[in-house]
Order: sequence, then structure tokens, then C-alpha cells
Amino acid sequence: MMKVFICPKCGWVRAVSRRKQVECYKCENQQMIQAKLAFTEYSNMSEQQRADYVESWMFIHGKNT
Repeated sequence: MMKVFICPKCGWVRAVSRRKQVECYKCENQQMIQAKLAFTEYSNMSEQQRADYVESWMFIHGKNT
């Protein structure tokens, strides 16, 4: 089962399977957070919708991009 993770530092999104600990390769943050977004929803999004999701997620969680 694919899972979507987001980096709380830089907002980079990564889809993985069979992993519980996910690191960010973009900013080298050691712990990404699993997004409350199904992989099927994420895969059906356009690039703009994905960018909007990340921007909203960062705003809700009080992170600066």
C-alpha cells in the first residue's frame, strides 16, 4: 500500500510503500510526516493541486515555506 509523506521543513512530498520512517532527500530532514491523503487522491491531482495541498498543509501546521 502506497503512503504519502510530507516534509514539515520544506514541504517536499514523497510516496513510499512498506516504510514507517521516511526521510526527506531534499532538505535532509530525518522525519517526514504521513499526510492524511490517500495515494489514489494524490495521484489524481494535477501539479497545481499538489502545490496547493502542500501550501495549505504548511499553513495549517504553522510551517513556513
